[in-house]
Amino acid sequence: MRRFELNYEIAVVGGGPAGLSAAITAARAGRKVILLEKAGYLGGNATLGLPLLGFLDLDGRRIVGGIAQEYVNRLTERGQCLGHRTCPKHNSVTNVDPEGFKLLAIEMCREAGVDIILHVEACRTEVENGRLNRVILFGKGNEISVEADIFIDCTGDGDVAYLAGCSYEAGQPGTGVLQPPTVMFTLENVDTMRLYDYIEEHPEEMTFSATIDHRPGYDADYFRASKNHVFVGLRKIFDRMHAEGKCPVDRETLIYIKSMNDGEVYVNSTRLLNTDATDIFSLTNAELEGQLQVAKLTKMLQENVVGFEDCFISSIAPTLGVRETRRFKGVKELIADEICAGLIPEDTIGLGAYKIDIHSGTDRSTLFRTVEQPFGIPYGCMVSAEIENLMFAGRCVSVDAATLASVRVMPQCMTMGQAAGQAAAMAVADRTAPKDVDVAKLRKELYAQKAVLDMEQVQTLPMNEF
Repeated sequence: MRRFELNYEIAVVGGGPAGLSAAITAARAGRKVILLEKAGYLGGNATLGLPLLGFLDLDGRRIVGGIAQEYVNRLTERGQCLGHRTCPKHNSVTNVDPEGFKLLAIEMCREAGVDIILHVEACRTEVENGRLNRVILFGKGNEISVEADIFIDCTGDGDVAYLAGCSYEAGQPGTGVLQPPTVMFTLENVDTMRLYDYIEEHPEEMTFSATIDHRPGYDADYFRASKNHVFVGLRKIFDRMHAEGKCPVDRETLIYIKSMNDGEVYVNSTRLLNTDATDIFSLTNAELEGQLQVAKLTKMLQENVVGFEDCFISSIAPTLGVRETRRFKGVKELIADEICAGLIPEDTIGLGAYKIDIHSGTDRSTLFRTVEQPFGIPYGCMVSAEIENLMFAGRCVSVDAATLASVRVMPQCMTMGQAAGQAAAMAVADRTAPKDVDVAKLRKELYAQKAVLDMEQVQTLPMNEF
């Protein structure tokens, strides 16, 4: 085995939307930063065909800026994003080209001076007197030992925090049931205009269960008007297929994200119940079963849905889209009562307003509950309460299960990553721990980076910056 010892000021583990944003922000602040990622590319879920949900609130006001908006602006300039669009069901939709995001991620890291190692995963840690001294990662017969002043866990599952022995919770209250993951896939040669004609003639296909909030106007005309949309529908067909034992997925509806390419859609409709993505055996089963579901679901669509008769699979995502695993103990915890009340505390580092979106891990149902007003994400939910030099960003932060169902969307993960990266850079510069960072000064820095932190900004921001 080959062994390497590295030393950095800031080590970010996980190169998805949160980790990418943390690493770029910290490097832009002049710190020596390494980004460590298990896949062979950067960008995580932003490269699977998923939309960026969470840029706008219920009233169509933009609540996210900073580096998240920078990604959108730069992709839009390249013709790889259509910007933000209001949505009667999701508040807003921002569709991006997944391959374009991969390339942009590399470019922005190199511009900022971030060092990158791919194909490595954390396998153990060394903790002494409440301080994380090093993270040891393994890949391709190489052991990489990384020492750092500050570590930021952006693995989604909180792998570093888990290996360091930090306290965590997982799943829904009382049951521990986790939201099911999805294998994303791409279909080509879909005649979406025929589909929209069909649902216009059959409006019952666009009805939803009582647990799913949505507003009027989510219909054929909305879908026809722009490729910048997410389609959720065909409930009657799915009900019939389930009753006949012919539906291969435990879902009430079809979900796809419209690509900017004609005839191309990204399908988010496989469902792997009873999956724990932190259990390697459960994860393996979900990956394999999810890929088999792709083929079966495509066949069902070809045989039963107008517009899909001649479609074909062009790609299956290389990794599972995971919605929920571990949430770690932070200096603060953000809870559902606070987000539903629209609280924006003094230590807010970014805003959220996406729906509480809980996919059942045991049956076909989904809870989709409206969040009426923007809420603040407090700095303390990203700071470990147990390891003095460890931070989190993304879906492993300190929140309850219902709050995770809102803040797990990518713009909020990017927002948290930016704030964590800036805070870590300040902590290194001031030779202090993340918990002792001057949050007022942090907020000032984030304001300068065009982050959105308060309602006064929300009232004046344009929906798009182009």
